[in-house]
Amino acid sequence: MLACQAQAGPQPVRPARDLLRPLGFGAERFPPWFYERRFLRPRRLRRLPLHALRYLSSAAPLAPLRSRAAPKEFDEIEVDVAVVGAADVPGAFRADLAAGALALGIYPDRTLGVLTGDRLLAVRFERLVVATGSYVRLPPVPGNDLPGVFGLEAAERYARAGALARGTRIAAWMPDERRPRIGELAAAHGLEIVWMSDAAPRRICGRRRVEAVEAATGRTPCDLFVIGVRQPAVDLALQGGARAALTEGALPIVALEEVPDWMEVRGAASASTSGVPDVVAADGAFACLCEDVRVGDIRACVRQGFADAELVKRRTGAMTGPCQGKLCSATVLATLREMGVTPVPTRSRAPARPVALGELAADA
Repeated sequence: MLACQAQAGPQPVRPARDLLRPLGFGAERFPPWFYERRFLRPRRLRRLPLHALRYLSSAAPLAPLRSRAAPKEFDEIEVDVAVVGAADVPGAFRADLAAGALALGIYPDRTLGVLTGDRLLAVRFERLVVATGSYVRLPPVPGNDLPGVFGLEAAERYARAGALARGTRIAAWMPDERRPRIGELAAAHGLEIVWMSDAAPRRICGRRRVEAVEAATGRTPCDLFVIGVRQPAVDLALQGGARAALTEGALPIVALEEVPDWMEVRGAASASTSGVPDVVAADGAFACLCEDVRVGDIRACVRQGFADAELVKRRTGAMTGPCQGKLCSATVLATLREMGVTPVPTRSRAPARPVALGELAADA
């Protein structure tokens, strides 16, 4: 049962049986390119094992297309100021996902692509205000992929929906300025904060879910691990020609260094520090959750000669998943810098968020 389908309150424990889990344990012990390195010889049999791997790992055939969605209307408009996000700019055109308008990307000639419910817009602007917010910055420690690892904002939504039982034990990792917010959450919903620090734990422990955190002070049992550390959402700004770099002096994030004179970045997207101490990434920590790439895989890739962020991206698949690198770029680039590789952010392309191809069909 998915977490979003479960009713509030205690749930009966039903042991899950995954017959393919032993195969998964074996696969996790090898880097992503283990198979191709060993199946390329003998040359005459090269095609057979690779074909078998492609067949076994391929998706199920697509269902036949039963109906065609009606194409959207397409329109071009010109504005003085366009805003992406929740910034308050009187008289400006606003593309805010919360209001049902998705900014797809920034295109040449200062054009903002916007998708609404029934229209595709090409918005030509003179000035652009970017207030795209931020994302969770995962701690580079083992167990960062366990169910029960939440961002602070997600924990607040679950609590408002009644999905967090009173007495739930919370371990919180966040900078000092966000501690009052987690305190208010705990007080309002009867949650218990059992561990809180700006220093990441050594490990998040558990088998099927979060059960404890292991830090320098020892092991603390908990039910949730809540993250208050954020990575600025800079991908849209990068499409418009802004430059970003990996920060130093604290846990690294990808932050903007320079923006065009017609662009203004506001709010959380303009952050320049994570606000928490740096931590050495553990080999067993996930760098890329979408593509199952661990920190140890990134290091092995660099040792094999792929000493460039774009090469690592193509070799391991890191930063190519549904999140488009939003959750993993900082960890991957920090690992590359540790290995002596210049941590240049990879290219950001439109669309800025995943969108179905059918949504982009429009009649001009």
